[in-house]
Amino acid sequence: MAQTALTFELRNYQQKWIKSIWNSWGLGNRRVLAQLPTGAGKTVCFAHICHKFFQQQQQVLVIAHRIELISQAAEKLEQIIGESVGIIKSGVPAHPERRVQVASVQTLARRKILELPLDIGLLIFDEAHHASASSYRRLIENYENAQILGVTATPQRIDGQGFVDLFDDLVIGVDTAQLIKAGYLSKFRLFTTNQTISTLGVLKSCGDFRAKELAVAVTSQIGVTDILENYLKYAQNLRTVIFASSLEHSRALADEFCRHQISAEHLDGQTPPQQRLEILQRFRTGTTQVITNYEILTEGYDCPNIECIYCVRPTESSTLWLQMTGRVLRTHSLKPTAVIIDVTDNWKKHGLPDEQRQWSLSPTTILESNSKGLIQCEHCTHAFKPLSHELAIIYAEMGEDGKIIQHHQATCPSCATTIDFKTLETISSNQTFTKIRLRHSLTLEITEIDLSVSVYKLEMVDDLLTKQRLKNAHPSKIYTAIFMAFIESITKFTLGDWREIVKMVEPTQPLITKKAWELYTEAFERHKNRLLALSFIEQRKSKGQPSSPAAMKETVPQPQEPRTDSISSQKLAQPQSPNFKKNLGNPYFRQKYASEWKQSLEHCSMLTADFLKINAGLFHVETTPQSVNISIEIRGLDGLKSKINEICDQTEIQQAFSQGFGKQAKVMLRLD
Repeated sequence: MAQTALTFELRNYQQKWIKSIWNSWGLGNRRVLAQLPTGAGKTVCFAHICHKFFQQQQQVLVIAHRIELISQAAEKLEQIIGESVGIIKSGVPAHPERRVQVASVQTLARRKILELPLDIGLLIFDEAHHASASSYRRLIENYENAQILGVTATPQRIDGQGFVDLFDDLVIGVDTAQLIKAGYLSKFRLFTTNQTISTLGVLKSCGDFRAKELAVAVTSQIGVTDILENYLKYAQNLRTVIFASSLEHSRALADEFCRHQISAEHLDGQTPPQQRLEILQRFRTGTTQVITNYEILTEGYDCPNIECIYCVRPTESSTLWLQMTGRVLRTHSLKPTAVIIDVTDNWKKHGLPDEQRQWSLSPTTILESNSKGLIQCEHCTHAFKPLSHELAIIYAEMGEDGKIIQHHQATCPSCATTIDFKTLETISSNQTFTKIRLRHSLTLEITEIDLSVSVYKLEMVDDLLTKQRLKNAHPSKIYTAIFMAFIESITKFTLGDWREIVKMVEPTQPLITKKAWELYTEAFERHKNRLLALSFIEQRKSKGQPSSPAAMKETVPQPQEPRTDSISSQKLAQPQSPNFKKNLGNPYFRQKYASEWKQSLEHCSMLTADFLKINAGLFHVETTPQSVNISIEIRGLDGLKSKINEICDQTEIQQAFSQGFGKQAKVMLRLD
């Protein structure tokens, strides 16, 4: 077959990355996992690696982890290698003669061994942080003579499982900060809120929040109108991707934006492929301004036109957070700076995308006590979630209470010890009702976090550490010295300054932004306390006696609040958003479920029904085939919180709405 020339040249960091992969293979590591940030050009690297296998008359098989990503991967590879790519997918003509084949792991998992492609010299797993399922293992075992390359921006898992049993070596590429500095990725601005969505009481599964409970928690605290208002203030006219907390939440957001003449469309996993391509194309051309989605554009979607991401989805997964923020960092001629709006605490919990990360093949133990389904190794104490095949029942017995005790075996991903564990059979009941949780709605005030860095301030800090011989001192001692030395100007240190100071003091600190934020807020508290002390001293001098706390409070200078810069970009400076009429509930859900609401009230007592008619409205509804999660907005009457149980019987409401909606209902009340 004739050789074709590659149409894209490699950058220096890409050449080093590819060389490191070949060096690892040369050392006998057949299965290599390689990390490269989102937007760094991994497909270009794929193509250059593929050509060496072409020269040996070997084919390459690229595996995508979702069916909808196959076409995108094939199209990008064809552009780079300059030849057609085969697609292995039901309903698509097969071209086994083509040197690169692209398939989804789901498609290959359904095929017999003899139906899989032959003569594969290189097996590539895209988004390889998913490569722990049995279907991936089956492919690795089947192609025992092929080189294995897994590629991901985030080589880590949140279920306590590592990659040591799947890959032999980890190659780490250039970090995001270097790519931003070199201009290969976009600089970004961060906008956050004074209040964040509370996830208190939301249970976790496999290390992250349970989807149904998270959706109820989010939608009961922040309304789609609030999200729209802040979009108009801070991101109007920017092509924006919104990460919602559920499918229904995403649909409601798209509907709300469209009602206010903003072109918005919703995407989910059930959107037909052709319709999905059309929606994404309209977004690329600017016909559609906003795309709302739930777990569909977090990975694999490459669109440099994205100018803003708006996160309304809390997560315990730093992988998911980095994948979401990575969508907006690709450069574009019409995008001088990317915009990240986060109304959760993801940015503090997981850090910002330009932080240096410590990647490893080794598993990380799960510490959260409310993560369900965890087991702990008695040998090394590592806590993890068993893989699906490890939940197979070895044998079972009857307990004293009549329930079945199921016995299983799992392999600890940390020390490889075989662990015996038990589970109890679960018995579901349609008459089981959960307690209604009362949450307060949030009043969001979004401001920009100043991430600028003053070289002058950093030099002063470095001089201080040198003069006081604190270079090797304990971090707490160093931070105290900085507070004391710069107390007069400590509030002028930005979060960006503190992030650099943390890097200087604690080079191995895994949570740079979180630590920096703690120091940033502590600086303002210390400055405030100093002003109070100085005021008290001045009052004693002037009056000759101690002043009362009240008098002191009257004369004390007002301390500054933590600084957040207002938006200076003319592109983002927008007129105030129009005033929205405050109605109880959400118009989208009130209209969509008007009949179910009416039927539910008919099943309530007269007192409860009258109260809900006058003082409540349907705020959010999330349906599943078996159940429905309902959020009801209640008028914020004085003293209502303490008397809500007297007015509304919890069991009565759950039962009434279960009957009205025709399935088991979980109801949450939201105070206006």
